[in-house]
Amino acid sequence: MTSSVRERTEPAPPGPDTSETSRRGPSAMGRTITVITVVALVVCGIVLWATPVLGLRTVAVVGTGASETPHASDVAVSAAVANEVRAAVAVPSGTPLARIDVDSVRRRVMAVAAVAAAQVVRNWPHTLTVMVTERIAVATTQANGHWWYVDATGMPFRQLGGKPGNLVPLELATPGAGDRATLAAIGVVGSLSAQVRAQVVGVSAATAYDVRLLLTNGRSVIWGSDSDAAAKNAVIPALLREPGVVFDVSDPTLVTVQGH
Repeated sequence: MTSSVRERTEPAPPGPDTSETSRRGPSAMGRTITVITVVALVVCGIVLWATPVLGLRTVAVVGTGASETPHASDVAVSAAVANEVRAAVAVPSGTPLARIDVDSVRRRVMAVAAVAAAQVVRNWPHTLTVMVTERIAVATTQANGHWWYVDATGMPFRQLGGKPGNLVPLELATPGAGDRATLAAIGVVGSLSAQVRAQVVGVSAATAYDVRLLLTNGRSVIWGSDSDAAAKNAVIPALLREPGVVFDVSDPTLVTVQGH
């Protein structure tokens, strides 16, 4: 006898209705987290931008090395220059650091005559650090009826009450950083040997090629341009032992003496 078995296929139980879940959107927990995050960001923005909580309390003025892009170092800044820099910063205490325009501050600091280079950074939470390269006097000159310090670039940068005794005075027609005669005179001053320098009471430069050393006892040395410094320094000591008033070493291979 043959029998047959009829198989019944039961329908699968219904799954979750995902379409309804997707229509409902994020869960309540997700919405809460989003709201808290947004509120926190807004509060942080207000604290940074509109309150003195992270506001300016200290302006630190530090010295830097003499480089195109200064880096903080242990170089001391004179008290006078530090005070001028702080005055130039001109940012009220309590101003949020985030709102301080450091580029504008740097431009104001660079207007201080004794500052050769400057960089301004925020140091959270309360400090604005101003890094400055201070000009160093290498000579002095007269201009507009006053004595001035002159730095290695030829820039007269500080007016003085009188002639300083520790620097070589320069006689210049148009002292300044772009003046070739000024730069030539400064180059000559820096190249003088100690033996020659001890007899120099001044340096004049009508042009970059007519630098002269003014010596004690009314004598002078026609130095010429600022080239061949080593050779000129070598011949001057022996030359000055000769009687004469004007000594020409502009060509150190052919020196002359005038005014025997």
